[in-house]
Amino acid sequence: MIDLNTLHLDPAALGLMPKSSALELSALPISNQNGVYIVAVPEIFRDQLLDDIQSILGTKQIKPVPSSRDNIVAAIHRFYDTRPKPKSK
Repeated sequence: MIDLNTLHLDPAALGLMPKSSALELSALPISNQNGVYIVAVPEIFRDQLLDDIQSILGTKQIKPVPSSRDNIVAAIHRFYDTRPKPKSK
């Protein structure tokens, strides 16, 4: 099980999934390693979850890593809320 409290996320991977989708799915993109997206998912999940993540990220190359749902939701709020906001024109 992955510890999301000590993790450094790849901002490019995080930017591929909107916060609302991350919360709805309880899934957090962590990084892209050689074209494979590492994604934190709940310990117990349905196969449909991986299909949904693949659709959002636009790739079939997903490596799910388990974490508790509570840790994923807390990490989603922490990481998305501290991302630099795009400047409006």
